[in-house]
Amino acid sequence: MSIDSKIERLNKRYRGLARVTSSINDLYIYGIYESNFPKLMEVLNNAKDVVKGEIKETKQEIESASGFEIKSPTPTDPLNNSVDE
Repeated sequence: MSIDSKIERLNKRYRGLARVTSSINDLYIYGIYESNFPKLMEVLNNAKDVVKGEIKETKQEIESASGFEIKSPTPTDPLNNSVDE
């Protein structure tokens, strides 16, 4: 499999997973609320968390296949940003 087709396949996976997440977020448009369906929404929110994890992994795969260097995230809390002297 060439790198281009692998990246294309990963991009399709990424878009599909993103659609799943946005669809779960948009359920209120169709009258599906947590108060109406508490057990269903609990399961869907757990599924959304799993999908978000897959999205993160897929994004990392795309970046590494593209040749980008993945840096660890920098903390955003200024109190945790200590400068080594």
